[in-house]
Amino acid sequence: MKRATNQQTLISTVFDAAERATHYPTHLVPDLDRDRTEYAVVSVLLGEAWIADR
Repeated sequence: MKRATNQQTLISTVFDAAERATHYPTHLVPDLDRDRTEYAVVSVLLGEAWIADR
């Protein structure tokens, strides 16, 4: 159960970071889809976290 809690915390933290990271670029470049940009950032951050955890 502890591992699931850590994963939930990681995912929540990554989505929060991605939301902040995509806030300004999507305002500066209106053609960027905010949701797609956020999910792209999340994918990279979760991938990096997975690699670091190995």
